[in-house]
Amino acid sequence: MKLFDTDPMERRVVLSASRMTDMPKYYPLDLMREIDKRKENGTKIHTLVLWTKHPGALLKNPLQPYLVQLKKEGVQLCIQLSITGMGQRVVGEKPDGTPLIFEPKAPTTEKAINSLPDVIQLVEKPERIRLRIDPIVRIKDHQGHPFSSLPFFTHILNSASELGIETFSFSFLEKGVHRKVDNRLARLGCEIDPPTGRERKKMLDWIKDLEKKHRVGIHPCCVPQMPPSKCIDGEELMQLHDEEALVSLKQPKKRRLCGCTESIDLGGWPPKKCYTGCLYCYANV
Repeated sequence: MKLFDTDPMERRVVLSASRMTDMPKYYPLDLMREIDKRKENGTKIHTLVLWTKHPGALLKNPLQPYLVQLKKEGVQLCIQLSITGMGQRVVGEKPDGTPLIFEPKAPTTEKAINSLPDVIQLVEKPERIRLRIDPIVRIKDHQGHPFSSLPFFTHILNSASELGIETFSFSFLEKGVHRKVDNRLARLGCEIDPPTGRERKKMLDWIKDLEKKHRVGIHPCCVPQMPPSKCIDGEELMQLHDEEALVSLKQPKKRRLCGCTESIDLGGWPPKKCYTGCLYCYANV
């Protein structure tokens, strides 16, 4: 195979939809138009990477038949699927006494997990799914009651790895990364409680044990004091593709600790509103 040939004329592009909003769920027609626009301009697409918390959106009209057609045209489908365990879950109380829900319109954990076999069938290989247990949230609500989503980690990992999914990502909800997120949570009386350096080291040791037990890879996504990783990994995408098709292996490094290789994000700017309403989301105003 010619996986590492460097002739740029033979390379195809990787499209990503999208780091900024859940396009499969809320903007499928925009997503399809953006892809069609590039096809009409002669762009050769290697892989379409779809980011979502709503796996069911991949399995129904209008997106599902469109994705099936893309596969027939030689486009590889890969999924970055987020399941955190917090979908519709009450994690505390707001200052006005109403429930604090960090992911008010995300699917419940079990609903998302139950969709995995059909998503695997769509992409044809479980290795084409990266399951994001991301972010791990530790907070105290306005009354000082603690909540951590870390206990959901092993259940999600167990369920997905039993179906053949081998690659996982995680991050932590951190202080001081996105001011608008800090301000939003402060208005709700939330105190973010990120792990200490010692706790991060213990987490890495715990993850290494999980990797050995389940024979999977678990990667930090831009996590301070942890090694960089690649959510979009051109070498891996080439190895997973059914054809001897090449992609760019350049690393733009738009974020510190991000090792992702080159892709074109279809989300546009400014970000389209994501109606899932996650309170920690940096893309929403």
